[in-house]
Amino acid sequence: MSASAHITLDKVTFQYAGKDGDAIHSVDLDIHEGEFVLLTGRSGCGKTTVARLINGLIPHFYEGELEGTARVGGTETREMGIGDIGKMVGSVFQDPRSQFFMTDTTSEVAFGCVNAGLPRNEAAQRVESAFRRMSIQRLRDRSVFELSSGEMQLVAIASCYAMGPSVYVFDEPSANLDMGAVETLRKTLSELKREGKTIIVLEHRLFYLSDLIDRMVVIEDGAVSHVYDAANALSLDDATLAHMGLRSLQLKSALNAMPDHEPTLSKRENAVFEINNLTVSYGSQHSTRSAGSTPRDPRTIGPLSFSARFGEVIGIIGENGAGKTTLSRLCCGLEKEHRGTVSVDGRPLSPKERLGCIRLVMQDPDYQLFSDSVLGELSLGGRRDADACERALRRLGLWDMREAHPATLSRGQKQRLTIACALVDETATYFFDEPTSGLDRENMERVSSAIRSLAQSRSVVFAVSHDPEFLLSACDRILHLSGGLIVDDFALGGPTRERLLRSLWKGDAQWNTHTGA
Repeated sequence: MSASAHITLDKVTFQYAGKDGDAIHSVDLDIHEGEFVLLTGRSGCGKTTVARLINGLIPHFYEGELEGTARVGGTETREMGIGDIGKMVGSVFQDPRSQFFMTDTTSEVAFGCVNAGLPRNEAAQRVESAFRRMSIQRLRDRSVFELSSGEMQLVAIASCYAMGPSVYVFDEPSANLDMGAVETLRKTLSELKREGKTIIVLEHRLFYLSDLIDRMVVIEDGAVSHVYDAANALSLDDATLAHMGLRSLQLKSALNAMPDHEPTLSKRENAVFEINNLTVSYGSQHSTRSAGSTPRDPRTIGPLSFSARFGEVIGIIGENGAGKTTLSRLCCGLEKEHRGTVSVDGRPLSPKERLGCIRLVMQDPDYQLFSDSVLGELSLGGRRDADACERALRRLGLWDMREAHPATLSRGQKQRLTIACALVDETATYFFDEPTSGLDRENMERVSSAIRSLAQSRSVVFAVSHDPEFLLSACDRILHLSGGLIVDDFALGGPTRERLLRSLWKGDAQWNTHTGA
């Protein structure tokens, strides 16, 4: 095994240029060759800064004041070029799209090798090996625009693998994945570990890593607060994890810890929101394809029929591509149905009419932020009460950032800001698309509480989500979509909680792996 897999941070303190206060301070960390280390902690605790020190983005990209030393393979990163570090340390970001340079998958996996000046034959061999080793030969020569979130993640990992690094750094790799894709990710990480790679994962969702980690490092307020070996980490009870702001390491604990909600099954005669035989057909949403790629077959969502009443929080689950986001966009009027109706208070509404009365909070917050300040975002158009805006920001932990420009916020903070905007709207029906992806326990619980409060104020709330802890915490009913159809609709509570988790994993084998059942 190469000595380049050894990482040392020695009394490292870093302050970003233009920022007040240290992002991390006096961090000591020693990661051995072949070790699998989980870095976790509350949002903003300094995890990402530690990762940037390991992959060389600090000090070679992010400027600031750096004290102490960061070494990879015994060499201080300040003395290495960013390209040299990149040959030793591969990074996979939370959103793989942010690290894609090419428009087709084969060219993307080859990009690093070509950029490093490797001979053509060697680059081709590495690309072939990466696709084979990641078991993604089916993704060769595909347009990156046609990939699911999970497929993008695997291509990003293959791109790193082709470069032959000794160290892999993953930043919240499960944030945008359904449970099937999370299981594929877990198997991929397991294979990298078996090969003896050094793996550092920054993550809030911990359950899928429980059988992989050698150590769990908890960072609080910019410093290492706790270090646990695997056995001690798995022995932590839920109360201890909650005190540190951490999610559950085992889903069985989450199952037992979440509060029960009184189920409020929709009754047709009391329905305030109803869709009837809603259907839409479409082909590929992207015309850009690589040479030799095969167009996707047209797909149909529906016919779909269900109803809901005030006070319900309804989780919408299903694998990537099941039609969850399309259903949300149809109901909100952003897409036009081919057949069927969407009715509010018994009155069928056209797509144009729905745009004004059904609110969609999208998964990517950047599409919905327009103001030059956090508070201004809630006050756009002067329609909202100042006290209501303050209450919403305080509820979601954003009041102290009210003067900040939304572009300067982290992704999780932006996500909470779009939810705060929804809280001050006067809308009867809401759709939230993945409202907790990438959120720590505290903020996940804040969002869950806010969404339940919204429903209790005479609204109907739908939440598209792959996050089992959020679904257990917030929802009292589940719609399960598969292949564009509703395959299950059940009240969530008591014995049906395991039904939810089994539905998310689509099989007992994966469920047993993550719960110890």
